[in-house]
Amino acid sequence: MSLASPESVHGERTGTPAGGLRWLGWLLLVVLLCLAAVVHRGIGPRGAGLNTPWYAPTRFFFESDLFAFLVDPPGLAFTSLGMPALLLTTGVLLAAHSAIAKAVAVSALGAVLLFVFYGVYAPSPWQFFGWRGSAALALIALCIGSSVTAPALAASWLRLSWPLRGAVYLPFAAAAMAFLCNATGTDPTLPFAVSPWPVVPVFGLETFALFVAVGWLGTAIGIAGLANAPGRGRAALALGAGVATPALLLLAGSQLTLLPFRLPSGLLVGVTIACAVATAATATLRLADRGPALTRRARRIAVGAALVALPVCAGQAWAFTGYQLTREARARDIIDALERHVERESLYPDTLEALVEAGDLEGIPLPAIGLGPGSREPFRYQSFGASYLLEFTATRWVQCAYTPAPIYEEDEEAEALEDERLGESWSCPSRPPELW
Repeated sequence: MSLASPESVHGERTGTPAGGLRWLGWLLLVVLLCLAAVVHRGIGPRGAGLNTPWYAPTRFFFESDLFAFLVDPPGLAFTSLGMPALLLTTGVLLAAHSAIAKAVAVSALGAVLLFVFYGVYAPSPWQFFGWRGSAALALIALCIGSSVTAPALAASWLRLSWPLRGAVYLPFAAAAMAFLCNATGTDPTLPFAVSPWPVVPVFGLETFALFVAVGWLGTAIGIAGLANAPGRGRAALALGAGVATPALLLLAGSQLTLLPFRLPSGLLVGVTIACAVATAATATLRLADRGPALTRRARRIAVGAALVALPVCAGQAWAFTGYQLTREARARDIIDALERHVERESLYPDTLEALVEAGDLEGIPLPAIGLGPGSREPFRYQSFGASYLLEFTATRWVQCAYTPAPIYEEDEEAEALEDERLGESWSCPSRPPELW
């Protein structure tokens, strides 16, 4: 079923829910949000200490005899808590007129399922991170809701004037890019690192949102081809092109290490099947609209995919460029200056400022990591006399450290060469690493 808004868009008109049905959709959404809040409070791990905030989980589902039956055995929690959330979400999707209401509903459903999983099966990380764990799960759920309902959001977005489109979209795009560029927990100056690991950008944006956006793009290609294909053969070819597009794009991204992990074949097959089902379902439900109306529907789906994918891809490119620039250029300037200093003084300086004072370096560069004011942490330098450690924080859990080739006496150098111990060493690869 397409998630596009039922309202007229560029000439296409469909039925509009009655006023009472709209209010029912909003009422169901309020109930769903209350359910998500109750699940968060009742199933999340209790925080350490006596003075827990009012919004912190209390785990009362497990500790109260009145509610314990909902989560015992643990697998029952997905049914007893997830099923009501699923039914309420379905009601909102069917009754609500607002695309935002639909996006919030799907986000709330994702939050409930994430709360149940981490509250029942993996409470330790959530307890360790405290409120940051709750925030990370909620933000991942928001990524899920926004990407799944992207066509509906795009339909509403297209009805706005261009200035309003920019005002509505750019803050969300900037936030997504900031998360991707500041995705590390080892640098306290990166304000968008919600938790000590970049779970929001990696799982919410680079994985779920990007994969769904690519799936929507393939769906749009397939629908547009079906709408304009004159015969069955060309229609089948168009459908095949649409279904194959997500697989090819994701496979290319994986091979180029643009994704945070090596793409498993099962996930690739799953995205392909989901794209085929979405294309076939939309085309089947809209057979009467073959032609311009179905083409417009494909356009809205493609716009929704682009609105999700563009900031994610831009953020990935920005993070990759900053990583390369820091490792290969700015760090290299410092390394070269240190080598000039050691050739002259036989020992490395105690601080990097000494390089500037000696004229070996015009100024100490900053790593090109992070997005936003106050996000640039300086290089960290430790001198050991005959060696040193130069470090900077990068994205995707990476702490980059460089050590130079050791300085040997003349009688030790031949032995070192035989042992292959001469040579500089980086703790991080030349490209952002895959996490698994």
